[in-house]
Amino acid sequence: MKVKTKLSSRLEAVREDVLFRKGSFIDFNPYCYDVAFWRAWQRDRSFVQIRAERLLELVRIADIEIRPHWRLAGEHLMNRGVGHTFGFLAKERPPVERMEELGVASDQFDEVERAVRDWTDLGVMRRARPRTSVSVGAADEEATRGRTGWGYSDTTAVFIAIGWMENHSVRDYAKLIRIGFGGLRGEIEARLVETDITDPDRPQRENFWRAALAVCDAGILLGQRYASEARRLAAAADSEVERERLETIAAACERVPEHGARTFAEAVQALWLGHILTCGEDGINANSIGRMDQFLEPYYSADVANGTLTREKAREVMQELACKLYLEYDVQAITLGGVHVDGTDAVSDLSHLILDATDDVDLIRDLSVRLHKDSPPGFVRHCCELVIRGGGIPFFFNDDCFLPALSNRGIPIEDARDYAPIGCIELTIPGKANPHAVSGWLNGLKCLELALFDGKDPATGTQLGPKTGELGSFRDFESFYAAYHAQIECFSKRIVYHCNRGELEQRERGPLPLWSVLTDDCVKRGRDITDGGVVYNYHAICFSGTADIADSLMAIRKLVFEEKRTTTDELLAALRANFEGHENVHKLLINGAPKYGNDIEEVDELAVRVARDVVGVFDGMRSPLNGRYFVHLFSFRLNIPQGQAVGATPDGRMAGEPLAYSLSAHQGRDEAGVTAMLNSLAKLPHDQAAGATAAIIDLSPSFVKGAQGLDRLVQLVTSAIAMGVGQLQWNVTSVERLRQAQEDPEHYGNIAVRVAGYSQLFKLIDRPMQEHIIARTKHAS
Repeated sequence: MKVKTKLSSRLEAVREDVLFRKGSFIDFNPYCYDVAFWRAWQRDRSFVQIRAERLLELVRIADIEIRPHWRLAGEHLMNRGVGHTFGFLAKERPPVERMEELGVASDQFDEVERAVRDWTDLGVMRRARPRTSVSVGAADEEATRGRTGWGYSDTTAVFIAIGWMENHSVRDYAKLIRIGFGGLRGEIEARLVETDITDPDRPQRENFWRAALAVCDAGILLGQRYASEARRLAAAADSEVERERLETIAAACERVPEHGARTFAEAVQALWLGHILTCGEDGINANSIGRMDQFLEPYYSADVANGTLTREKAREVMQELACKLYLEYDVQAITLGGVHVDGTDAVSDLSHLILDATDDVDLIRDLSVRLHKDSPPGFVRHCCELVIRGGGIPFFFNDDCFLPALSNRGIPIEDARDYAPIGCIELTIPGKANPHAVSGWLNGLKCLELALFDGKDPATGTQLGPKTGELGSFRDFESFYAAYHAQIECFSKRIVYHCNRGELEQRERGPLPLWSVLTDDCVKRGRDITDGGVVYNYHAICFSGTADIADSLMAIRKLVFEEKRTTTDELLAALRANFEGHENVHKLLINGAPKYGNDIEEVDELAVRVARDVVGVFDGMRSPLNGRYFVHLFSFRLNIPQGQAVGATPDGRMAGEPLAYSLSAHQGRDEAGVTAMLNSLAKLPHDQAAGATAAIIDLSPSFVKGAQGLDRLVQLVTSAIAMGVGQLQWNVTSVERLRQAQEDPEHYGNIAVRVAGYSQLFKLIDRPMQEHIIARTKHAS
């Protein structure tokens, strides 16, 4: 096993600095956002132009700081923990001096506040959605039954539907690094010149192109401002080392991101400044980096070949970038490995170097790897070494599953081969897609509960779904399954209805000009990414509860219809009472029917059927831009509130108990060992879930101890890929260690664990999720 490289003293200082600040943030004037909007809003512009000009104004007035020790310049255009919050809406009347810093006189305060309130009333961003929308008007009341918001726990909640997409992207950073914002600006100017003013589409295209020019200017100005600040500091530097550091920064920022990068260091600087602008447009969250080893590799190889870069220096650059990306909660995904466009393996020395650098800095990072049946064994082993050290990274995506899932749904195989996950697990084609990731969420177990009770919520009596009959009215299992599927179809249609509304609302009010400039074919078509400019436009819907549904269906089929060990009346009464006074029924449900995750064919087949059927339903849906609906077999952390919305269920689960995470077994039920769990997972239709699948498997530290333990994990990962498991996340921890962290977070809480598509320090996780993680099986065999 490789030995972790000790960070240099400079990188140790950089690491401590970013940990202290909890990310790449400085003491940002909290009214910058207000003033930038005001300056963009007060002129006669369209929504897309206003949003672009707002980004340009933000770059103009933002505080610029180059901190000690850093060689990579740039800090986020927002405050830590505040993000894009308007000071006028979140705080008292601003101090005069804070506004004067931004060039605003006291007699202009009312203008600024009025502009901010007008903007938010119009809802020109998702955080300030309008009560009504010109494009769609009021929603159909019946189609809204069961709809809820984020973090819900109400028992009438069945689905979330958004449709409006922000901060879930992988942009074309490769093109930005190659030609810069200056090159992009040239492409836009050429379109303006070559398109005749009598072209019927000219007014609409020109509207977008004017906005596109402004975001390019924002990118150019950002580099220039950092270059100027570095030159100023270098002139006053008191040592040659400090002067050299600052002059190096200045030279890089004078080149990028305006022009194309020539070196590896310039490429990374261009990437980081481009990412700052991305986050400045629509937030940090899940705006992701993509296949970093692929688009940086040409610069790395060229510099190494010409002798201007050593592997050790490149490793330092990657260590520093890992520090720049640090957040306590991080879903800014980086992807390594996979295949090239021609299908050949894409792992390179840079792939390994990024793994090493990630390990060196020992920070929470969102790092995923793409594997396939011919992935180099050394790369798989290197990845497993990181897994064993804890923290749940990297996590694994199976090309042999997701390439057909994408290519069978309208994405040519050459583009499908370039896929990358966003945030947690959501798949996109970098620089070519608007994926509307996690556009909706369907609680499948709630649909099963409604099928038991004639479409009514048993806790409130509210009719949420169609009247399909109570359990006692069905003559056999297939009749009940048809009722369950009818509930799934009903709420799937409602999700699509509301997501389609969201898409139309965003086309009207929520343009994203920077994302558009960094995505094909928006400039060519002269359309924003929200308005049909993109090559691939689709929505992806999260489906939760596969394991719990399969376990419940198994109990109903076996114990009610086949063996008749309990009656429908007894079962419904027990569920209504949350098993109080019905302990015998509860015990029967837990012990009398097999559970998913133990390689038992009859229950695993039900999980397969559940997953295939929901994919089939969404495969038949389309969006206003004729985009398809893909499925994520993924719950994120919503398995906690989704569980709170569901009463007791036939699998023996108590009311309010969390659902299983994504495609993992219900916590504690995978009792036959890790191989059996993988065998159950492998049967599921990962190659049909074009939004991706997810599962977390927890391993005891004893299972992966020593050289034999590493060999064991490598074999598990290799076998899982060969068997067709789509996506896997691994935790190496014990119940005892987690309880210790829970009871004494000050001393023991800094253990990093895989949570739900992301990793986080255990002490920063809320108590319900901590308990869920502790309850998951820790496989020792």
